[in-house]
Amino acid sequence: MKASPLSKVNFFVIGAAKCGTTTLYARLRSHPEVFLSPMKEPNYYSRRDIDPSKFSPAFKANTRLDHGAYLKLGDPLPERQVGFIETQEEYARLFLGANEKHRIVGECSTSYLWSKSAPQALAAAHPSAKIVVSLRDPIDRIYSHYLMARKYGFVSGSVVEAVKKDMAHPDPSWGRSELFLELSMYEAQLNRWRACFPPEQLLVLEPGALRLESTWEELQLWLGLSPRNLFSGANSEEANKAGLSRLEGLNRVLTRWGWKQRLGQWLPAHWKVRLLHWYYRQDALPPLSDTERAELKALLDQARS
Repeated sequence: MKASPLSKVNFFVIGAAKCGTTTLYARLRSHPEVFLSPMKEPNYYSRRDIDPSKFSPAFKANTRLDHGAYLKLGDPLPERQVGFIETQEEYARLFLGANEKHRIVGECSTSYLWSKSAPQALAAAHPSAKIVVSLRDPIDRIYSHYLMARKYGFVSGSVVEAVKKDMAHPDPSWGRSELFLELSMYEAQLNRWRACFPPEQLLVLEPGALRLESTWEELQLWLGLSPRNLFSGANSEEANKAGLSRLEGLNRVLTRWGWKQRLGQWLPAHWKVRLLHWYYRQDALPPLSDTERAELKALLDQARS
């Protein structure tokens, strides 16, 4: 009997969100001995905590939930940022491209660190897997998350206003609210994973670690990979950079009605790249003030207590 592709899976990047997981994914995927799911975030092992039917209208309008046709494409599957995979058969399809040259086979879903059910579910399916968590200063993470949400038209106003509005959400969860504070509560989340995996299988990258060349060397050693330069050259630029729309009011309207996704599917690729380069500016990002940092810290401390 032919072995399931899932028998090869031995590696997961589980978060935290806005802490460099896209950079980890992009650089590790460039290594010839690594196979990472072409769907970066399948969210399979957090499915018990995520209900796509209850996603906010804006999130639904701007997230591709129709993965059936995608999974029927031939190998190699094209890259897709996110999906919400529900069945083992669908999940196994993501790893059909892995072969004997790949020492590391896995995926990167940032919802896993947040999810209460993911640690036990993943440990039951892959008890020998190696798990990587990348962290950053929790206030900086909140601010980076806010800039991303503002970039895509999900929030408006200042960062403190956006966080307070999110705190008042009547039914907070993945895809229904932003979870600004919840995703920065690292210790409680890490404790769930430490209860399911031994220390030698769980690697926590502290804030700033991804900016050090030694981190990438040590990560490859820990994973048993032949050493490659994953730090400089083509891999040196950080992925998933922040940016703000030149037309924020219009941007929110386009987000609310799902027109950005439709335009993205209709436009030729070279036009899309040029338009996005103009549409999202990286030279006008507002800095986080000392006052805002203090207010966010107070809100986070309040949520932890």
